[in-house]
Amino acid sequence: MEDRIRTYVKGLDERMEGGIPKGHLVLVCGRAGTMKSTLCFNILFNQAKNKRSRGIYLTLEQSRVSLLEHMVRLNMDPRTLPETGIIVIDMTRLRKENQLKVTGQDINWVESIVTTVMGYKNKFGCDVLVLDSLAALYSLSQFKNPRSDIFFLFEKLRELGMTIFVISEMLDPDKQQFGMFGVEDFLADGIIHLDMERENRNVNLFLSVVKMRKSEHDRAYFPLLATKNGFEIVTD
Repeated sequence: MEDRIRTYVKGLDERMEGGIPKGHLVLVCGRAGTMKSTLCFNILFNQAKNKRSRGIYLTLEQSRVSLLEHMVRLNMDPRTLPETGIIVIDMTRLRKENQLKVTGQDINWVESIVTTVMGYKNKFGCDVLVLDSLAALYSLSQFKNPRSDIFFLFEKLRELGMTIFVISEMLDPDKQQFGMFGVEDFLADGIIHLDMERENRNVNLFLSVVKMRKSEHDRAYFPLLATKNGFEIVTD
């Protein structure tokens, strides 16, 4: 069986042949509040804890301090991990500085992200990357020809030789469009969709593996529980 990266969502990995094939680029999609970032950090945290694998979380929106404060409250404190741990790359400061520059001196964000991640990978041997998020990157870079430009972006990320989780905000979930331009889902190797549904005064989370190349997987939408002990899908 191919090497796989587990999601560490209880009940899910066994429904897709043990996890996500290594080297895949996977979209983690959903509207705001569906715990996309937390799910991705959960994968990095448990990879480091159980496999002593070092991962990178690159954020373009939420600061490193804010991100880690949130994860510590969810019982995912990187300080408790082995030496390998998680590297959090905070590019929000660079983003703010770029907004102050004059036109014509803008940063090439795709090249900057790839170069930065490659440097950490070569130095520390990282093998899993979370990019948070596509929406933030789109706000920074002009994608005049989306199909071509996003293909180029994804291929540059694949050249890193890592398993990659790209967080994608769904502005209109009713359309079942997993990226802003409607081409991301075709170009990605996998799609994990997080959804929410209101029932009376409660909001319930759901998870589905919509797509996963090289895998036989269950396509059902499962209720998703998120506690300080981790994630779990309800299968009964």
